[in-house]
Amino acid sequence: MIRRTLLGAAMALAALPALAQPRAPGTDYPNKPVRVIVAFAAGGNADINARLVSAALSQRLGQQFVVENRPSGGGTVAFETVAQTQPDGYTLLVGALGSHTLNVGLYGERLRVHPLTGVDHITISSHSPIVLATHPSMNVRTLAEFRAAVAAGNGQVPYGSSGNGSTGHIASALLLHLAGVQATHVPYRGSAASFQDLMAGRIMFQSDTISFMAEHIRNGTVRGIVIGIPQRSPMAPDVPTAAEAGLPGWQATTWTPWSATLGTPAPIRQFLYEHIAEILKTPEVRDRLIALGNTIPDGMTPDATRAFIAAEIEKWVPIVRASGARVD
Repeated sequence: MIRRTLLGAAMALAALPALAQPRAPGTDYPNKPVRVIVAFAAGGNADINARLVSAALSQRLGQQFVVENRPSGGGTVAFETVAQTQPDGYTLLVGALGSHTLNVGLYGERLRVHPLTGVDHITISSHSPIVLATHPSMNVRTLAEFRAAVAAGNGQVPYGSSGNGSTGHIASALLLHLAGVQATHVPYRGSAASFQDLMAGRIMFQSDTISFMAEHIRNGTVRGIVIGIPQRSPMAPDVPTAAEAGLPGWQATTWTPWSATLGTPAPIRQFLYEHIAEILKTPEVRDRLIALGNTIPDGMTPDATRAFIAAEIEKWVPIVRASGARVD
């Protein structure tokens, strides 16, 4: 009897229709794994955003969203990779201020894939302020002391970033330009690699996101000198703003855009935006991003995202050119 009961229950379950997974209206998307190409190395803010959101998308939509890091060329390699794929929503791009804005000023006509004409956009998952941190051996605690120390180095003080043309590179170059001093840029393949040399004292300072730097500042591994937002961050409350430090022109915040191959159907991009927006409201993702010093924007639809990126390009390209920053 027990055997017949179990067999009957199994047959009844088998007869039930499978739970329908969400699909983009008028399509069967997604019906296979999706590649999520991150324009920077693992461990940075863009990578953290990509992995948190991709894991939640995988669970929600019943298909794997697989993260791949392509950290070369300040994001240009990732852009070119995505641009060469089919516009079907199965290859996505996650970048930052550097890849989606700064490269326009850095590369000019050499930029093969333009952020406004070479890809389509989905949303922005977070904003994160930039902080300047120094190695303790530099023996500076204020921006004025930092400026004096760099000036005394006659352009030879080394500083690092996640690569030529990266957000950290341009943020540091802008600060140096505004402060009227020069230093030697040392590019790395990712923030983590640069930070290893910062901790070892092989470079003297680095500009990066507060999400990346906060724990190290609290531990005293590095010293936070200034943060590029109007108000102090609760992640590093002892680090003064640029205005407080006497350099109000240094406003530096990166953000995490999600894009797709040019020509990706609007229903698929809208579908992804809506699900990412819902994911960003969940405690598992939202609390994690906020704990890392991010803020979560609202209403970043595909159209709003494109308009935001266009405005950021208009703002930052003149700054990039005025800073004198170059890619090798």
